[in-house]
Amino acid sequence: MITSITYRKAELQDLPRIKELLLKSYLPASDLGESAIDFIIAETGDNNVAGCIGVERYCVDGLLRSFAVDKLLRSKHIGSRLLNDLLSNSREKNIQQLHLLTTTAEKYFERAGFIAVARSEAPHSIRSTTEFSSLCPSSSAYIVKNITQPLNMQKV
Repeated sequence: MITSITYRKAELQDLPRIKELLLKSYLPASDLGESAIDFIIAETGDNNVAGCIGVERYCVDGLLRSFAVDKLLRSKHIGSRLLNDLLSNSREKNIQQLHLLTTTAEKYFERAGFIAVARSEAPHSIRSTTEFSSLCPSSSAYIVKNITQPLNMQKV
């Protein structure tokens, strides 16, 4: 039984546990050591990674990466908290738009205010990322959220 979940910015030594969660969630993890992804993790009292979310920054744009929650801990609002924390941290870093490619979570992110956009509309900095150019299939939905507005905390 999970008694507590803590949320914090990930450190370098957390990457193997993040990668393990991503692989269990069938998400790309091959470029984790190569990309400058700022992660936030949800951690259980026994130091297991219950969830993670990351962002790669490209000037005023951010590429949302590697959002996963352990399947045994879903429906406990861990994902909502991770996303809200990422939105707040991104605003603090003056990121204005978050970009995301997904094959499975389009509806989730639409409920959080992301909108579907043609892939051809992505800024060059986002189109040239490994995730955009090779890790995610061309059938992935490309969705965007302008985050310059104050955060409206919602459960999604």
